Amino acid sequence: METATARGLYWVIGQFVLIGVIVLATFVDPFKYEASVVAQLSAVICIVASIVCVVLAFRHLGHSLTPFPKPLATGTLVTRGMYAIVRHPIYTGLLLGCVGLTLFSQSPIALLATITLSIWLNFKANYEETWLQRQYAEYADYRRHTKKFIPFIW
Repeated sequence: METATARGLYWVIGQFVLIGVIVLATFVDPFKYEASVVAQLSAVICIVASIVCVVLAFRHLGHSLTPFPKPLATGTLVTRGMYAIVRHPIYTGLLLGCVGLTLFSQSPIALLATITLSIWLNFKANYEETWLQRQYAEYADYRRHTKKFIPFIW
């Protein structure tokens, strides 16, 4: 049986630590500003979009869902639903939620942690994609036609 560490445990831990910093900074950052109505509305839109993105991605993955970058040996490559729009919709949803929290709180600490999280998730996705390409012959073609996090852009 393969260990959690071999499946990418440290990537998962790092991601949750950064999300924890963002959530904590939303409430306790002494340097945060008062958010404008536009920032608050934008924050709500980001957070709602985040929830929709993550829930739909979870549903589409079904039995292939794992918190680790290495896919399950029994999993299947999912390229429909949210996965037809971006290759990593769960990461997109997490980033949208963190951007929403940052907009709502106007916290410089949350902003730095959100930027760091986007870099972390990019590296984690790259690591994950090496496993996906090994496990699924059709992944290379899917990767060529589907953006990583943001439709038509990235």
